[in-house]
Amino acid sequence: MFPGDSGRHVPGAKETNAAECLQKNFRHLDEIDALLDGCGHLDMGRDLNGFLKELRGRSSDLVDSFITHAIIAYFSDPVVSHALTGKRSPLFPHAVSMDDIDYALLEPVIINCQGRVDV
Repeated sequence: MFPGDSGRHVPGAKETNAAECLQKNFRHLDEIDALLDGCGHLDMGRDLNGFLKELRGRSSDLVDSFITHAIIAYFSDPVVSHALTGKRSPLFPHAVSMDDIDYALLEPVIINCQGRVDV
């Protein structure tokens, strides 16, 4: 979900401790794995929004909870905080002032959502 941006030195989720954090703090990973196994016909890389929409259709509360935990795990990682703010303190759940926000980081998100706000 978090591919990162090497040009801006923002690590992808695989380069952080997000997976370990999820394993430790999200008790329903087996259920998520089962949902993912049932979606083998979808290409997550091509249509992430469609992929998430199908997963939500199967278990919306579980998928929403997983996404929330994934966001927390990723943005709590000090490596991500440092890349985005220049500080080692985690972005989540602590308030962190960011003087110069690079809104260009959101462009891929906006482009990929194709005007939909429900995904």
